[in-house]
Amino acid sequence: MPFRGSGYAFDQATIATVYEVGAVYGLFKPSARAGWSDCLYVGKTDNLRRRLAEHLSNPPVAGATQFFAEVLASEQHRAERETALLLEFQPPKNAGILVKHH
Repeated sequence: MPFRGSGYAFDQATIATVYEVGAVYGLFKPSARAGWSDCLYVGKTDNLRRRLAEHLSNPPVAGATQFFAEVLASEQHRAERETALLLEFQPPKNAGILVKHH
């Protein structure tokens, strides 16, 4: 299941408005297909504003222009949701984190 909710601009002004909460998040860029976005990176954090600011100043991958996020209070829920999102999107920056089973 993709991220719930809308995407937000991956810029300093937007990140300054983000709550300091536990969340899973994804960094995206516009896709070659009109109206779509490509997932570049998925992560989890106990402080969404801090982590996005870190990524903005030291990007894990080039080209991200927007982010999606879901607030999840517990570390266990964040870990489970991150795994599901990694399996779904298979973002290039996270390649090799999960082992595919055939």
